[in-house]
Amino acid sequence: MEKHTSWETIQKLYPDRFVLLENPVFDPRPHLKEAILLYKHKNHKRVVEKALELKPYYSTIVYTGGIRGDRANEYTFIL
Repeated sequence: MEKHTSWETIQKLYPDRFVLLENPVFDPRPHLKEAILLYKHKNHKRVVEKALELKPYYSTIVYTGGIRGDRANEYTFIL
């Protein structure tokens, strides 16, 4: 079983990347707290392609922040 990693740790380890996260945990705001990292890449399209390949049950794609900061709070849900 894979381990959840905090969102802050994911952001520090993979800045300026889109990340495919499985089983994301949100607090009530909603604010991403933690998830299982499945894949990372600078190109959003590649991350979507990987999500379609892996077909995780409950996942999201999030930008970790940085240069494209205007998109930092966008989430792509794949159900």
